[in-house]
Parts: sequence; C-alpha cells; structure tokens
Amino acid sequence: MSQEHVPKSYKSNIYKFYIYQFIFGIHTVRGVFYAYMTDWGGLNFFEIMALQSYFMFAVFLFEIPSGAIADYIGRKTALILSAASVVCAAFIYSIYPHILLFVFGETLWALSLSLASGTNEAFLYSSLKSYGEEDKLPKIQGYNQTLNLIALTISAPLGSIIAEFISLQFTMTCLGLIYIGSFITAFTFKEPPYKNQESESKSYLKVVKQGFIELKRNKILTILCFDRLFINTLIFLLFWTYQPYLQILGLSLVFWGFITAAMNMTNALFVIIIPKLTEKLKNKLKLLIIVDLINGVAFILMGFTTNLYIGILLILVIVAFGYPRFLIYVNGINKQIEADERATVLSTINMFGSFFMAILFLLVGFIGSLNIFYVFILIGVAIILFTIFTRAKSEYL
Repeated sequence: MSQEHVPKSYKSNIYKFYIYQFIFGIHTVRGVFYAYMTDWGGLNFFEIMALQSYFMFAVFLFEIPSGAIADYIGRKTALILSAASVVCAAFIYSIYPHILLFVFGETLWALSLSLASGTNEAFLYSSLKSYGEEDKLPKIQGYNQTLNLIALTISAPLGSIIAEFISLQFTMTCLGLIYIGSFITAFTFKEPPYKNQESESKSYLKVVKQGFIELKRNKILTILCFDRLFINTLIFLLFWTYQPYLQILGLSLVFWGFITAAMNMTNALFVIIIPKLTEKLKNKLKLLIIVDLINGVAFILMGFTTNLYIGILLILVIVAFGYPRFLIYVNGINKQIEADERATVLSTINMFGSFFMAILFLLVGFIGSLNIFYVFILIGVAIILFTIFTRAKSEYL
C-alpha cells in the first residue's frame, strides 16, 4: 500500500466513529427507565438507586486496568469489546426481571463504559495524528457530542411510543438490537499507529496520585474543582428523580420520552447561552451564585408542587441553569493548570465524584422510597447551603 493511501484509510476512522457514536447515543430506554425498572423490573426506588450506586463503584474498579488493557490489545479491539459488552448488557437486562440479572447487566455496562473511557479520545487522536491533523480533535469531539445529543433527543420519544404500544421490555431489547450496529461498525475501524506516541499512557492509579499532588499544591484549583463537583452532583440527581416525579404528577408514560427530549434541547440551548453570559459579566461569582440559587429554589419548589405543568417547567429550569453550570468554571480551572495536567486533575476529581455519587445514590434511594418530594427539598436546601458557604471568588473564575 502506498503512503498516499495510508492516511486516507485512517481518515475513514473519523467518519466511521461518527456513526459509532451516533448509534451509541440512541437510548430507547432512557425516557422510560423508571417505569422499566419498577413496572417491568419489579424494583422499588431504593433498589434502583442501590443498583446505580453499584454501577458507580464498578466503573471505578474497571477504570484502573482498562487503560492498560486498551494499550495492550489495541484501541480498535477495546472499542469492539466495549460495544459487545453493552450489547450483552442490554439483552441480559431484558431477558427476565430479576435483580441479579440487572446487577450482571450493570457490570457489563460499567465494563463497556470503562473500556471506552479514554480509548475513544486516544483512538481519534492517533487516527488524526497519522495524517497530521491532531489539532482538529476538539472540533471532532464537538461533532460527536452533537451527534450524541441528536440521537438522545430523537430516541427518547421513540422509547415512550415503544413502551406504550409494544412493551416496556422491548425498549431494552430494541436497544440491544440497535447497539449491534456500533459493534459491527467497530470492526470496520483501522487500528492507527500509537506505540511511539510522545505521551505514554499512564496507569489510572498513577494518574490519581499525581492528581492528588496537584490538588494539594494548588488551593485555588481545589476550591474550584470541589465547588463545581458537589453542586453539579446534586443537580445531576434530577436525572434519576424526574421520572418518578412525573409519574406522581400523573403524566402518561407515552409523554415521558418527549419531556426527556425537551430536556436535551433545553440543555443544548443553554450550553450556548451560559458561556456568552460568562464572557459578558465581569463578576462571574455573581452569575454563579444566581445560577446556584435558581437551582436550589427550583428543587425546593418541586418538593412542594403537585401541578404537572409547573413541575415540568421547574424540571426545564434546572436543566437550563444546572446542567451547563460547569461551563462557568472552565476558564478558571484552565488558568490554574497546565494543559497536560488537566486530564490528570479531572480524573482525580471524577474519582471523588464517583464515590460521592455512589454514597449519595443510597441516601437518595432511602429518602425517595419514603417520599420523593423530600428528596427535592433536601437537594434544594443542600445546594443553597453550598452556595452560601462557597469559597470561590470572582477572580478565581
């Protein structure tokens, strides 16, 4: 094969990866997940959250060896195995409603996520570098995120329709069938050269150790990272609680996916708006406090609202101001760390986030099993308390 054809073959990886990522963005269960787990799966709210807590621990445990495995067997093979794992997970989840099968399914799902974590970016980087366009990686990642969001938005209403007119069980079976497309696509990838890359892969434990050292050395960075982490994690709990809330408010299952789609579109819109507000305002701390108070108050109001339309509006308000909240911190964090240290620090913060979420899921599961409205009130109060006692300053942001 001539040298002219080599870059072209690796360039095809980028377009094939768009297909791979779009298929993985399709999630026919997401918009009806709570109904799937309760009505078909027979679990209660606490058991659902305990299952997600287990998932977070499994992701962390698999994260440790997954990077080394990807380097050993190749990025293409790791992505094939990632796709195969999630296909098996979806089918196992839909065989029969039993919690042990669900645990096995979550284990495979965690394995899939861990195999893809870092491997996706490394595969794209190596492919781009093979023909001298590695500087386009951020742009390519942006396209992939957009495709993922489009797929999520389209598939959520589709999942509701499948659940209403076919069955809840088939929403998960359908997901397994769809993900076979990513499995087949992964086989068409061409393994790019990566053995001689300048940046050698590091073990996850070594990365975390370096991250601890950096956070201990830089107090401003520590304040920004943890200030972002705690409130963002609390806001993220909306993802697991808005569906039982909609059920209590009496929204028919066929409309749940449409609410999920509206949430995705709202998120996409405010991901554009929030950075523009950040650029225009000199006092970024004031913006951050306003955003956090909006989220805190919205959660508290959800705890006292039984009106369906007001409830949906509050959900969209939290998505609008809560989901893109992390963008307010981007410039401040980037100013505090070198580009090559950013991944190390964020990996360490993600580790803290995984443990925090795992514990929080159990707590929320227990309280939510008593009364879901109590959960919203407690989340809102916690957000406001974190906002009052924030150590972030405008100059840090």
